[in-house]
Amino acid sequence: MNKPPFVVPALVCCLALGATATACSTGSTTAAGGASAASSGGSRKVALVLGVKGSPFYSAMACGARAKAKQLGLDLTVSAGDAFSADAQLPVVNAVTAAKPAVAAVVPTDATALVQPLTALTAAGTKLVTVDQVLADPKPVRSRIVTDNEKGGRLAAAEMDKLTGGKGKVLVITQPPGSSAQDARTAGFVAGIKKYPGITYLGAQYQSDDPQKAAQIITSTLAAHPDLTGVFSTNDQGAIGALTGLKQADATKKVKLVAYDAASAEVAALKNGTLSALIAQNPVQEGEVAMESAQKLIAGRPVPATQLTELVVIGPGERAKADRYAYTSTC
Repeated sequence: MNKPPFVVPALVCCLALGATATACSTGSTTAAGGASAASSGGSRKVALVLGVKGSPFYSAMACGARAKAKQLGLDLTVSAGDAFSADAQLPVVNAVTAAKPAVAAVVPTDATALVQPLTALTAAGTKLVTVDQVLADPKPVRSRIVTDNEKGGRLAAAEMDKLTGGKGKVLVITQPPGSSAQDARTAGFVAGIKKYPGITYLGAQYQSDDPQKAAQIITSTLAAHPDLTGVFSTNDQGAIGALTGLKQADATKKVKLVAYDAASAEVAALKNGTLSALIAQNPVQEGEVAMESAQKLIAGRPVPATQLTELVVIGPGERAKADRYAYTSTC
């Protein structure tokens, strides 16, 4: 499969999260030597805390991080909670704090609830970068590595306008408030859809990373609004559930689905026409940039406060582009 030109073309193997999450959380990646692995004289230990186990997006991020960590001579551990929630992530963050790595790259699952534990992590001497999501209080964070999620929401709104001919009713399926990235995607979509007076926005409904719940949202919305013409899902789990609901209602042709991410199920649906467009990120690049930032922080070098990574629209029929940006769970 072809990769975007800036992605390392020959990634080393990494452990996919999910069934092998325990191994992932305890394994490390260390370079054998070379100029790029020159030590700054201090600890080379780096922790990567992902949003949730078993996610294609976060598994791809781990692949990028492991490859770059090996290249840079960093001793990397990867871990994640069982659910995308503060409750599931707190014990993972606390374990990292106790381990005292030089740098931690963390996907904060709640912008507010993770502020205190991540502040405690930095108070213990670990430098912090956030990846994919951000904190409500940026003080403990040296750098945040993100895509422009509001822009992604606006791109989704523009795509929805094209797909629906600027008419009809549209719905957003997203996470409950607290995920900074998905809150921003929703906000961007809401701001963008206001430009199209022929489209009626029905509001946002929440699925908590539960495809079954997303399918139920589709079913109930179609019952109340049989003239529904579009759905925007802010992540892959919502999209997968929405696809199920649309298929059950025999509505895949009349309701246009635009979704964030490029998980394999989403790419397959785009190719067969049941999903109309994707707003894809580059999680491999996010993992790489996180490790590059860790290397700089260990060496005492500055890092940008915000580092934006790639965001692309994949429209109907763009099969080759979908393949290039598809999230891989193994590497």
